[in-house]
Amino acid sequence: MKMNQERVSGPMNRSQIPVSIFEHLQQPALVLDCEGRVVVWNDSMERYTGIPAGEIVGEGGYAHGKALFGERCPTLADCILECSDAGSNYRRVSHDSKGLLAGSRITPASGREILCTAAPLYDAAGRQVGAVETIRDVPDESSRAAEEQVRVLASALSAMVFTLDREGIFTRFFWSGAREMGIDPKTIVGETPRVLLPAEEAESLVGVARRVIEAGAVVSETRTFEWRGDQRSFEVTVHPLHDSAGRITAATGVAREITRDLLRDRALQEANRRSSLYLDLLGNDIYNTSMVAATIIEMLRERLAGEEAELAQRVKNTVEQGINVIKNVELLTTLNTHHVRLEPVDLDSIIHGQVRRYAGIDIRYTRESHMVWANPLLEHVISNLISNSIKFGGMKVRIDISVIETGDSVTLTVADTGIGIPDHLKPNIFDRFSREGKPASGSRGLGLHIVKTLANQYGGRVWAADRVPGKPEEGAAIKVILQKC
Repeated sequence: MKMNQERVSGPMNRSQIPVSIFEHLQQPALVLDCEGRVVVWNDSMERYTGIPAGEIVGEGGYAHGKALFGERCPTLADCILECSDAGSNYRRVSHDSKGLLAGSRITPASGREILCTAAPLYDAAGRQVGAVETIRDVPDESSRAAEEQVRVLASALSAMVFTLDREGIFTRFFWSGAREMGIDPKTIVGETPRVLLPAEEAESLVGVARRVIEAGAVVSETRTFEWRGDQRSFEVTVHPLHDSAGRITAATGVAREITRDLLRDRALQEANRRSSLYLDLLGNDIYNTSMVAATIIEMLRERLAGEEAELAQRVKNTVEQGINVIKNVELLTTLNTHHVRLEPVDLDSIIHGQVRRYAGIDIRYTRESHMVWANPLLEHVISNLISNSIKFGGMKVRIDISVIETGDSVTLTVADTGIGIPDHLKPNIFDRFSREGKPASGSRGLGLHIVKTLANQYGGRVWAADRVPGKPEEGAAIKVILQKC
C-alpha cells in the first residue's frame, strides 16, 4: 500500500500543489488524481465514514463512492474529472467557474443528506492534475430552528450550552454572559476548551466528553476553580449526541454557574446554625428559670389554703404553660429534622400522667387501657390539647377526655366548656402559617400545629368539632384518630 500511495501521489507532488492542506480541513475531504484514484482521505473523512486512510488511499474503481454510498459509483469529484453528469446520487447540482455544488441523497455513512462541493486541481503550468471533494451537512429549516432554540435556551438559563466532538473541539458554543466576560462565542467554535478554561479544567471537560461519547452515559459534575480572577463553581451536565442512525457522534452539555447559589446556601446554613444555637441557649435558660419558679410556687401552694392556694395553683399552671411553649419549639425542631419511629404505647397511661400534671383543673377522664401505634412524644398531643382548653377556657374550664375504639382505630376526644371554635375557623386552627407565609387565620399557635404534625406521623388525623354538635358557643371538641395495636 505504501508503494501504491507513493506512486499515485507523485504527480500531485510534482505539481507543487500543497496536498497536505487538505489533511487539516475540519470538514471531510478527499482528493482524486486524474485516474480517479484516492490521493487524500483526511482525518475528518476517516471519522465520517469509519474507513481508515490506509485502506483506501491509492484505490481506484470508485472505491470512494462505495465508502460514501455503499456501492462503487462516481462521486462529484469524478464528475469534474470525467466531465459527466452528477448521476442519481445527487440533486440540485449547480455549476460555476470553480466547480460543482450539489446535495446528495441520504448516505449510509451518515444516515442523512449531505452537501458536496467539488473542484478541479491544477499544477503550476495550469494542467489539471486531479479533483477535490468536500462534504458537510445540508442546512435546513429544522436545523436552523433547533439552533435558534438552543440560543434561546442558553439565554434563558444564563448557562453555557456547548457541543464537543471526539477530538475535544467545540463545534457549538452559546453563552449569554460571554460578552460580559470579554469572550466572543464565535472564536470558541473550532477550538479546544483550553481557549476558555484553565488547563486542568479544560482537560477535565474533554475527558468527560470522551467518556460520554465512549460509554453513552450522562455525566454530571460540580467543579470549583479559579477563573478570571475569582473562585467560581459550575454545575456541568453532559449528554451523548446521536445522529439519525443512532450513533453517538459528539457530546453536548450545559454548564451553569452556581457560585452565588453555593454562597447563599452557605450563608443560610450559617444563619440556621446560629439561630439554633441562640434558640437552644434561650430555651435552656428560660426553661430552667421557669422550672425553678414552678417548684417554688408549688412549695408555696402547699402552705396556703382556700382562695390563696387556688391562686397559687393558677400561677403555677401559667408558668407551666410557658414551659410547654419552650418544649413545643424544641419539639417542632426535632420533628422537622428526625424521622419518627412507631412503637406500641399505652394511651391510658399517657393521659393519666398528663391529667395529674394539671392538678386544680376540672379534668374528667375514665381510665381504660388502649394500646396505639405512637411513641413517647404522644404525651405532647395530650398536654397540648389540655393546655389549649385552659388557654381558651380559663382556669374554671371543665375538660372531658374520652377514648373510643372502632375497628382498627382509636378516637381520642378532648372537649371543653370554653369559648368554642366558630365553623369558619375550624379548618385552619391546626395550621401555623397560611400559603402566603402569614399566620393562618384561626390558628391557635404551635400547640395544635404540633398535635396535627404528630398525628400525621402516627398515621392518623385530627379535626375540630363542637362539644355539643351544632352549638360552637358551648365549647370545642378536638378529635384525634390513632392506629390501634
